[in-house]
Amino acid sequence: MPKKRSHGDGALYSIRNGQLWRGVIDLGTDPATGKRLQKTVTSRTKTGALAKMQKVRDEIRDFGAPLDKTVTVGRWAEEWLEKIAKPNVDPSTFAGYRSAVNVWVKPTIGRKRVAQLKPSDVRAVLDTMRDKGRSTSLMRSCHIVMCEMLDGAKDERICARNVARDVTRPGGRTDKRIVASTRTSFTTEQGVAILEAAARLPVGQATRFWFKMLAGQRQGEILGASLADLDLDAGTYQVNWKLEELERDHGCNPKNPCGKKYGAYCSNPVWRVPDDFEKKQVSGRWHLTRPKSKTGKIVPLIPPLVEALRLHVQAQADQPNPNGLIWHNLDGTPIDPAVDQQEWRELLVAANIITPEQAVPRGTTLTGHVARHTTVTVLASFGVDFQLIGEIVGQSSLQVTEMYRHASSEEKMNAMKKLGSAFADGLKVLPAATPQEAAEESV
Repeated sequence: MPKKRSHGDGALYSIRNGQLWRGVIDLGTDPATGKRLQKTVTSRTKTGALAKMQKVRDEIRDFGAPLDKTVTVGRWAEEWLEKIAKPNVDPSTFAGYRSAVNVWVKPTIGRKRVAQLKPSDVRAVLDTMRDKGRSTSLMRSCHIVMCEMLDGAKDERICARNVARDVTRPGGRTDKRIVASTRTSFTTEQGVAILEAAARLPVGQATRFWFKMLAGQRQGEILGASLADLDLDAGTYQVNWKLEELERDHGCNPKNPCGKKYGAYCSNPVWRVPDDFEKKQVSGRWHLTRPKSKTGKIVPLIPPLVEALRLHVQAQADQPNPNGLIWHNLDGTPIDPAVDQQEWRELLVAANIITPEQAVPRGTTLTGHVARHTTVTVLASFGVDFQLIGEIVGQSSLQVTEMYRHASSEEKMNAMKKLGSAFADGLKVLPAATPQEAAEESV
């Protein structure tokens, strides 16, 4: 039977021998494929079909294109990672996003349609992580990824609302300043023992671990620290770079692919970095990149640490150092974070904090990052306010307060002197290794 339309109805006609009315709204064409895009509605009555068509037109007028209810979580997650997350976030952050998506989100809810997600689906992902014994912090990170992913889906009109934001973040929406203060940290006695044990090491290792304990910086910021940013006369260090491992993607023409499975083996690989990402290659996949905290942050150094660093700079003066790093291998290459972690565990054994059996990967929770927590805890115990602590250690969670208050250099130095006073017993003996001893030990 021929399709029936009334004059002025446009793309509205009856189907199934008049039992249904179908309305078609033209959405233009897909800019990528040139394919015509349409939205179809049906109703048992002509009036009902017209009402549905008007609802779609109102939705387009107010919000843009109508919801695409066919997209699954798995399909959107891949598109979001590639087109939204990858060009805009730090490579290490992107790696965390990708891990959360591939390990937890897709296996749990990947086949569900984004537009039909419920808060219970988000909780199902978090419950799976909890059942597998994953930490609250990891669950919290995965929740953040789902929030970001569904924000993007909402912007693209794939879902009407972000149901992940209806789910309370694991651990509760607690102020991050309180969370930081309750994390694992060393006692004052343990801190003193670590500094004393470090002083018995070659000067390069000793100063690296003193810096870890007394400057409150992240591992990448320490291993990527530059001599050009170290001012021993002023007793300060300016945080401008961190050491980071970058991955490579395919750079070949998609229409004529190289055939390799992984981007690292592509005939024309490109580094997996966001747009306008600033980096300096130092060795292979290792690069200097901008730090998580604000570039240019000044870290005050207490006098014993300054004197120890003077010894270290003198000891390595004749060693190759093409990248101008404060700490490096004898051939000038950067220190691998895994090596730094192992040496840290061995230091804890020497300080009688862990056993030799614990000095293996994942053998202890007392990682080098605990030293950073210790800096925060000790400064807080002396009554140093959290805004000032945030400026010293570069906590990104305090960036909002930094817009309203900026501490003077004198305030920061006074705060760090309080940290030094807590560990005064461990700072009585400076690292005394000679350049020759340091070289022999490093070999």
